[in-house]
Amino acid sequence: MRNTRWIYKNNTLNNKSNLNIDKDIIELLHNRGITDDQEIYSFINCSLDNIRDPFTLKDVDIAVDRIIQAKDKNESIWIYGDYDVDGITSTSLWYLALLEIGITPNYYIPLRDEGYGLNKDAMKYIADNGGKVIITVDCGISSHDEIKYANELGLDIIVTDHHEINHGNPPALAVINPKREDNLFPFKYLAGVGTSFMVLYALYTKLNIKDEIFKYIDIPAIGTVADIVPLVEENRIFTKFGMEKLKRSESLGLRMLIKKIFEDYDVRHFTTYDIGFIIAPIFNAAGRLEDAKKAVELLIEKDHVKCTEIINHLLQNNSERKEIQQDIFEQAVDIIEKEKLYENSIIIVAKEKFHHGVIGIVASKILDRYYKPTIIMEIKKGEGIATASCRSIEGFNMIEAIDKFGNLLTKYGGHSGAAGFSIKIENIPIFSQKLIEYANSSLSETNLIKPIKIDISIPSYKISYDFINKLSTLEPFGFGNPSPIFSLPNCEISNIRAIGQEKNHIMFNVKKDNVEIRNCVWFNSDDVFTEFVEFTHADIAFKLKMETYKNKYQYKMYVEDVQLPQHKENIISKEITLYNTIFPLETVIYTRKKLSSNNINLVFHDNEVDVTSNRSYLTTLDNQTSYILTELKNKYGYDFTVAIKDIILTDENYNIHIVIDKNYKFTSYSLKVGELFTQIKNFLIGDFNYNSIQKNILASIFKNKQNTLVYTTKNRGINTVLQTIGLFYSNIGKKALCVTSESLSAKTLAMIEINNTYIEGYDFYIFINTKDIPNNLKSPHLILSEDKINLSKPYNIIEDKFDIPKNVVFITDDLLIQKTPVFSRKLPITKRKSILSNLLNYSVLYSTKDILIYI
Repeated sequence: MRNTRWIYKNNTLNNKSNLNIDKDIIELLHNRGITDDQEIYSFINCSLDNIRDPFTLKDVDIAVDRIIQAKDKNESIWIYGDYDVDGITSTSLWYLALLEIGITPNYYIPLRDEGYGLNKDAMKYIADNGGKVIITVDCGISSHDEIKYANELGLDIIVTDHHEINHGNPPALAVINPKREDNLFPFKYLAGVGTSFMVLYALYTKLNIKDEIFKYIDIPAIGTVADIVPLVEENRIFTKFGMEKLKRSESLGLRMLIKKIFEDYDVRHFTTYDIGFIIAPIFNAAGRLEDAKKAVELLIEKDHVKCTEIINHLLQNNSERKEIQQDIFEQAVDIIEKEKLYENSIIIVAKEKFHHGVIGIVASKILDRYYKPTIIMEIKKGEGIATASCRSIEGFNMIEAIDKFGNLLTKYGGHSGAAGFSIKIENIPIFSQKLIEYANSSLSETNLIKPIKIDISIPSYKISYDFINKLSTLEPFGFGNPSPIFSLPNCEISNIRAIGQEKNHIMFNVKKDNVEIRNCVWFNSDDVFTEFVEFTHADIAFKLKMETYKNKYQYKMYVEDVQLPQHKENIISKEITLYNTIFPLETVIYTRKKLSSNNINLVFHDNEVDVTSNRSYLTTLDNQTSYILTELKNKYGYDFTVAIKDIILTDENYNIHIVIDKNYKFTSYSLKVGELFTQIKNFLIGDFNYNSIQKNILASIFKNKQNTLVYTTKNRGINTVLQTIGLFYSNIGKKALCVTSESLSAKTLAMIEINNTYIEGYDFYIFINTKDIPNNLKSPHLILSEDKINLSKPYNIIEDKFDIPKNVVFITDDLLIQKTPVFSRKLPITKRKSILSNLLNYSVLYSTKDILIYI
């Protein structure tokens, strides 16, 4: 198979959160450094209100005042852009936003041959054409000489840029850059278009129309994704809400383009893939092959006919770009294979007529194929130089490497992962030789093995509507918040076949734990087909995606890598994952029957779960949901409720979205108190008995009719006491209230009322670790406290005393999968019973403090 190494991120079963969020979602966020509950909540529930004050960016106030002054004096404002997608969208955003407030700006975007950044000829051109204010977008921070020249021409320059500040701020009127150290704004990784948006947000705020700027938020979404900045904080907000706005864009041209390239544009859930690999390349092609102004023209045009003409032109450009790119890629691969350049630790290919507009993309594709640092050069004999694009892997800093031989270059720049340079043709051989020698000595064999970074291993039943739907709350995915890679260990492989016009992709089926996932796709994997076709079992690394076919949801595995099974599965880990299932679960069922009632039920049989309505069969749940419900019912004694969330009529069937939750409803018709308590006990804990403290508390309250003060600690089953009291009073037509500010289980919340302060009118009260206890309280009550307290009334005082068996060694949840034998309430009921009945027979038993519930 491929030369890869799987790296599992720092997974643990001990990532605690009080939020009712899937444990694997919590794990993914912890792996991304988002660990605090408030951070987690804010990340999942981000809103436009979370965009920080734009005036905390240094010089924004100066820029805003100058723009308003120019508006009032009717001075000419020019937008100076760049030819990549970030520059194109920045220019368009400024144009549309200024036009909205009564300013008709001009714009200037240099051709690729003019080079990046400001140039003096352009400054002169703008001044000669009456320009008074220039707003640079996605450029300008390093243009010291050009801005000094512009000042001499009487131009006021407002720089909006996001690139590194290597030589201080240029002498502009205002310099807005998130990387300025004197900003109060804390986030440094805005794209150029994100920086532009923040300045315009400030401008609109000053004009008392701040919410109006959000109508253009789809434009910064495109530039932010295309410029590969981290999709966190403001960038996440721009992208998340911008993608939702795409189909309703204020830009006529963008709306028409989307309608043209996406057949399902009206219902499509747009993703960063759609932007990064479909929309952005169309804009990029203009700047790579021709003139980026065409892309700006599309985004700002108001005429349907003109938009159609520009779209056709851009799509033709993009088709040409693809052909040129593929041709150069094939030529490069041919050279690499014939000259065995892959034997070096760095791949360097130089050739004439390699179009400089696409060699960066080709370098990336070569790197993906060989997993080695790659440099692609276009030789320009007429100019006596070659221009290069460089891409690198982890462990090899490209800019440091070329800097070591910078004396052989005419110009260079970049960062660790990507760089570019110009070189005299006669220097190419010696430069290549020295760089290859440096790479060969710097990179180890391990560096050149492609890492597959696994976020978490998930069970097969999580390849489901419910989990993928929950996973979508972490979107948008991209740089800084990558689409998670999951692993599914030791699964059956079947129906392996080559697909695609050139048979260069593999499709196969996966089966695990009675769950089958069909038509898993492994793109560009023809190089391993002969070997893989012999597999019967494998570990799969994959990404998840939900698609629709004939109006039905399909749960797709897009394979990243495959290897022979490496490890035996840990049964305890599987059981804990099952126990940690967060409810409610949501899934979708399909039927051609029109429901006569919203009353539906679940019927279990033969490891499947049917859905019925008025005792009539509707359908069977998908095998993922059937599996998890059956396992939880059989192993943990769960019962479930089901309710309809939505019914959508499609061309094919009724899509019924249903919500499945744990059933905490208890019903008893017993007239005898003893029978009622027995039924409550059996409902709550089944065949287990109340422990010593539970028995003493319940006897004091119900048998001896005493107000009771209990000194106890956590993990002693107090939730079960609360549940028993709550169910008893509700079944005799009375009310009990628990007064506490502590977090209690969902099960407890369903069985007794909870409030953080005392409320009159209840028949029984429970106070947990609170001082909010009325002195004249006449209703019967229970006080639970971890600390000693002084009370004036007489109470039956119970002090919790128990002996811990000497063979029990306490451990935390994360060690459960490392020790044996172990005990936890997360184990199935039959396992818990067996361990407890044989407790004294173990020489040592590793247990969480859950065991205290049973002593």
